[in-house]
Amino acid sequence: MVKSTRFYREIICASFGALLFTSVLVNAATKEHAVKAGLIYNITKFVVWPSDSRNNEKFNLCIMNSNELGGSLNALRGKLVSNKPLVLRRELKDQVLNVCHIAFISGDDAQNVQEILQKLSHFPVLTISDHPDFINQGGMVGLVRDGSRLGFEINLKMVGASKLHMGAQLLKLAKRVKGLK
Repeated sequence: MVKSTRFYREIICASFGALLFTSVLVNAATKEHAVKAGLIYNITKFVVWPSDSRNNEKFNLCIMNSNELGGSLNALRGKLVSNKPLVLRRELKDQVLNVCHIAFISGDDAQNVQEILQKLSHFPVLTISDHPDFINQGGMVGLVRDGSRLGFEINLKMVGASKLHMGAQLLKLAKRVKGLK
């Protein structure tokens, strides 16, 4: 009887420990998603879009696939970017990609990155992803981990090709700037 009680106590303790560990991991992921969403918003403050950009009433952040940083991008809805309220756009068809100001491409969708970048290359759309090698694949801003900190990398050549301009302050804050002369 004593052995079986001890056995059950150990099972309960192990289960509680696993549950606590899982909770910590989920909390850490949620915090990381929130930091990434904040980075995306703050980056917009240092980017200038061409004056002939599509929609003058709203600032469209297009989410190109199902992952949206665990819903953390929802916190950006309504914030002002270039004096326009930020709107999240999901499930876009190819023919309406020209309404995007920013396209977020989840790192979880690595196999479609090239296809998405190709479709967006004809428009002045800032492409951002948390895919590890994003700027080397033709993306503009890659969200990267540097030890325990999050940062970003910039592919300046691709930014210029889309007729976008980035402030010098943003370039100084980047972990790496590809294409800087």
